Amino acid sequence: MQKQKKVSYIRKSFAKRSFLCLGLAVGALVLGIIGIISSVMAEGQAQLNVAAVCFCSLLISLFSMVYGVFSFFEKEKKYILSKVGMGISLSLIILWAVLIIIGMKG
Repeated sequence: MQKQKKVSYIRKSFAKRSFLCLGLAVGALVLGIIGIISSVMAEGQAQLNVAAVCFCSLLISLFSMVYGVFSFFEKEKKYILSKVGMGISLSLIILWAVLIIIGMKG
């Protein structure tokens, strides 16, 4: 005999910190794209302000991850925005870590 699935008819709201997590992740992604495009346009000889934009993208990604983790402590909420924001942030953190390691070896 199969177990019957439990269905909740109560609509859950989004976690409050998930909006901030996703917003910061999108902001970090925009800054990262601006930094990479600026560096490519300068043919690899980018100025210090481009490095500052890319470093800000890394820091914002880290803060987005922190807010994403804190959003999971809210009970009975939807976490999909946190998961999307944390996915974007994690991929940006990995990208910047790889680029920094390549730059040091390089």
